[in-house]
Amino acid sequence: MPKTEETVLQNDPSVAENGAPEPKTPGQSQKSKSFCLDDQSPDLIETVNEVSKLSISHEIVVNQDFYVEETILPPNSVEGRFAEAMYNAFWNHLKEQLLSTPPDFTCALELLKDVKETLLSLLLPWQNRLRNEIEEALDTDLLKQEAEHGALDVPHLSNYILNLMALLCAPVRDEAIQKLETIRDPVQLLRGILRVLGLMKMDMVNYTIQSFRPYLQEHSIQYEQAKFQELLDKQPSLLDYTTKWLTKAATDITTLCPSSPDSPSSSCSMACSLPSGADSADGQNPAPGTGIPVAPVNCPGLSLASGQKLLW
Repeated sequence: MPKTEETVLQNDPSVAENGAPEPKTPGQSQKSKSFCLDDQSPDLIETVNEVSKLSISHEIVVNQDFYVEETILPPNSVEGRFAEAMYNAFWNHLKEQLLSTPPDFTCALELLKDVKETLLSLLLPWQNRLRNEIEEALDTDLLKQEAEHGALDVPHLSNYILNLMALLCAPVRDEAIQKLETIRDPVQLLRGILRVLGLMKMDMVNYTIQSFRPYLQEHSIQYEQAKFQELLDKQPSLLDYTTKWLTKAATDITTLCPSSPDSPSSSCSMACSLPSGADSADGQNPAPGTGIPVAPVNCPGLSLASGQKLLW
């Protein structure tokens, strides 16, 4: 799978170059603020998201080894330490809530809601009976009422969720679920359940990619053309830089053919300006519509096989 790199964009170029922001006048600050709050910002964000989706769909089509994998931050990195500290703070807070008298199930109920939504997302369209069963067993309002009356059966809920996970997971996750069944600490168990559910959701995404790849390959050209035209209709300026780049490239190519008569490749410039009815290099008139039979070899990018048209 191609390596994905994360790019951090900075609003102030001086920070990126010098490590410290340059002082701004009030006018500059107001200008930056107005840019950030510009009415076009939501459209730009939407465009970036659409381009990202288009890029992913293209990668799925052309790369047979494309798949989604778990993101693991290096433990010694700033991002890794920050994420671990935030996670630990949340789970410690949940533990304090459950150990309080009476227990506070506020965070636990929110997590159970996330568990329910993830389980439902793993179901196939025709698994309606199981869908109704999950909706009933993990009904948010019912669980909230049970928590308020101190009747929330946490061990029963945990066993029910683990049995569902064992039913829905891929064989590669069986061992992880078996390890969860040995955990007795409710906080650690809930943390492990959410992690394995995330892996199961990733497995479902990869299965979907594999299943739909033949269809995407068959219709990729039409899809990408339609999406690109849709993006261009929303943001007509998207091709401004492309137009400038093509213009510069065309200028660079034309400058490769010197116009000086003393230049060894002056025949290139003459050939570039020859009309379609001009004499060929061997003194014979080319057939109508065939153009120049052989382009000068000293003109880069214009070499043609005999008999081919010179397209401009």
